[in-house]
Amino acid sequence: MKKLPDNRRRGPRRIVATVAALVILGLVAAGIATAWSRLHAMWIEQCEIKDVSAQVSITSGKMVKADVIAENFGLRKGANIALVDFDAKRKEVLAKIPNLKSISIVRRLPDKVTIVTEERSPIVRMNVKGRNSDTGRVADAEGMVFLCSRGTQMLPTIREAAAPGTPPGKRLEGRAAAALQLVDLVRDPEFQELGILEVDVSKPDYISATLGGSYSTVRLAWEGMDDPSPASRAALASRLQLLLKAIRTRLGECDHPVVWKADDLSNPNRIYVDTKEKIK
Repeated sequence: MKKLPDNRRRGPRRIVATVAALVILGLVAAGIATAWSRLHAMWIEQCEIKDVSAQVSITSGKMVKADVIAENFGLRKGANIALVDFDAKRKEVLAKIPNLKSISIVRRLPDKVTIVTEERSPIVRMNVKGRNSDTGRVADAEGMVFLCSRGTQMLPTIREAAAPGTPPGKRLEGRAAAALQLVDLVRDPEFQELGILEVDVSKPDYISATLGGSYSTVRLAWEGMDDPSPASRAALASRLQLLLKAIRTRLGECDHPVVWKADDLSNPNRIYVDTKEKIK
């Protein structure tokens, strides 16, 4: 009998060995997948919330309570911490509740989570020209508008040109943002003497601010006022320094409110009292 060459005899053996190896690898992979699935299921089971008070810690502020935060994150009994996409939820909650400035989240494996919220602090009330009713809208130093009525009665007011004004959840823009820059700057000790009570942004060429104490009005404009930036803030600060100097030189000269003109951009150093115009 004629013998087959070695390479022809080895061919079938190699095929059988390869198939056997593939079968073994498949069985091993299936075993690993099964083991991983069971381990994952065990892990997920450990992350279930059985006692909210023991597993979930939320530090909240005065406006947005802890139970509201928990509900918006879906952190209730029976929920599973491992299945919560906390990054996505954080973005969702911040967009939904503009009163919140930031949310920090710390996971403590396997079944605990700590959430700390920071609320926005209003520096100005928002209203509309010609309306006396309180809209409940306020804005913080970043220009974010939100709703808040607690402890805001003494804040200065920005009056926008037309209803309904900037809605909650949006940032102030244009002339309203310029008014906010003015209110924020006057909080600085250097300018607190001005004591801004109200800012009207309904005029096309300037903003009109009512000053505390004398109840005088100042018509104010500055470079870059409709595009607030560090440069426009510096220009406004320079204008306010001149305004304060001018006001101090007239102390005791009159006992009634006056109209200050500080809106001439062609001559930014010229600030004077308009003797022909009376406070309305």
